[in-house]
Amino acid sequence: MSPQIIAFKDNVEGVLLACHELLQHPDSELLFAKDMDELRSKMSFSGIEHDLTAVGFRPVVNCSVLVQSLFGKRKSRMSGRDPDVGGYIRLVLRHSSCEPAELVRFMCSCEGNADMLYSGKTPTGRKYYNYMRDVSRSYHSLSMFARPDFVNGILSVKVDSPHRIGDMFCRWLSGKNPDLPVAVLEKETAWIGNGRYLGLENFTHIRSSFFESLSFSKEKDDVDDLWDVYYDSQMIPVRRNKKHAQHLQPRISSAISEMSARDRYKVERGIPNCTLDNFTG
Repeated sequence: MSPQIIAFKDNVEGVLLACHELLQHPDSELLFAKDMDELRSKMSFSGIEHDLTAVGFRPVVNCSVLVQSLFGKRKSRMSGRDPDVGGYIRLVLRHSSCEPAELVRFMCSCEGNADMLYSGKTPTGRKYYNYMRDVSRSYHSLSMFARPDFVNGILSVKVDSPHRIGDMFCRWLSGKNPDLPVAVLEKETAWIGNGRYLGLENFTHIRSSFFESLSFSKEKDDVDDLWDVYYDSQMIPVRRNKKHAQHLQPRISSAISEMSARDRYKVERGIPNCTLDNFTG
């Protein structure tokens, strides 16, 4: 008898459902896809003719119930900063090196002990825990240091991360700026938040090449210039703590946006003379 194939969507629900299926049919092979079109393409390319069970492509399951059935109700984390099991999976899947099929097999090998996801007692467990932390650090770095600019009236920022976190950052940025349309450009994709101001869905994505055709008529704020003047006017040279400033504005932040690069330059080289008259004038 040919082995069964478990096809799953590479999201939290799909991973959890694939775990349930694999525990019931441990000899099955795993196949993952981002949607049904990609799944059909993979099946056509590989000539798969085995029995196939597809899970996760229809959002009909409560993920918290799936987590409890796999790992019980007890919360397990290495530290208070670590997410729950659902958040752990969500972050790991965004890592550029994540293999969803390997993740499913690793979770099944935990045999219901969620501590194994966080403890790093096995090489695979340690790898995926580090993946989760890497993605979390990248996201928080964007939240702290990315400085959006106005492009055609849209609060916009280009992110340069090896991990797939553009949509996460866009949701955060649009929540911080509910009165403006927001765009986060991630490689070929432009994530749009508060899209209702542009006649789009409130949260959606388009190709980056189409982004320049969008515009918002609200009066443009010179955020960059305003921040520069405020920053310069408040910096008192005799009270300047360079070491503390370098800690708050680390060198790595200069690669996130042009404004961050200017801030870092001021930390290292100092600032020009500036008074509050420049800020109010």
